[in-house]
Amino acid sequence: MIIETEEAPALESLPAFPLPTAVLFPGIVIPLHIDEPPDCALLADALSGNRLLIVAMMQPGTETDTLPPLCTIAGAGQIIHAEKLEAGDYNVLIQGLDRVRLLEELPQDLPYRRFKIEVIPRPDAEATEAARDEIVLFESTVMRLAGLVAQTDAQLAEVMRSTADPIQLTDFLCATLVSDLTIQQELLATVAFKERLQKLNELLADMLGRTGPADHSVLN
Repeated sequence: MIIETEEAPALESLPAFPLPTAVLFPGIVIPLHIDEPPDCALLADALSGNRLLIVAMMQPGTETDTLPPLCTIAGAGQIIHAEKLEAGDYNVLIQGLDRVRLLEELPQDLPYRRFKIEVIPRPDAEATEAARDEIVLFESTVMRLAGLVAQTDAQLAEVMRSTADPIQLTDFLCATLVSDLTIQQELLATVAFKERLQKLNELLADMLGRTGPADHSVLN
């Protein structure tokens, strides 16, 4: 989570990677290859500072626009590894921290885009209690799925069995079991935890209903 203390006040803006094929969930690490000059400039500046940035999905059909409009809910993350290659491009690992809402694009006085943001709080105890029935169904479904994938992906099955936090596990499964990026973005943008869990439960039930689910990445 993006920490807000007297020493590290709440962030008001962050640079953004506009990407057509990436969704960043809290707690998830994604690899990216960065080679466009504006993105390399963003990365260099981030590495010299707090290493924080936004991974924002472009709105569908706008990928060729000069400044494509971005989905308003995005993932804020931190660069945890960066390798600069001989050609000046980068291989990086970015760990998701929070959902953020893009409020306003700031004047483009840098080679890359920056946005005024609002950090979306993690679901609190009240929100978790409101989703109690959905959590019970979710936990039961996860145990059944873990049994199905254990022979093909023991590591995934162990994570599914051992992650006690339903909020963390929900985001993990949204990122790992849902292959359709449009649906991933929809789940990221579903801010209400109960509603997000309802949607994921429906997807997991669909997966369980399929015959011979040998591939655990077929949700679409």
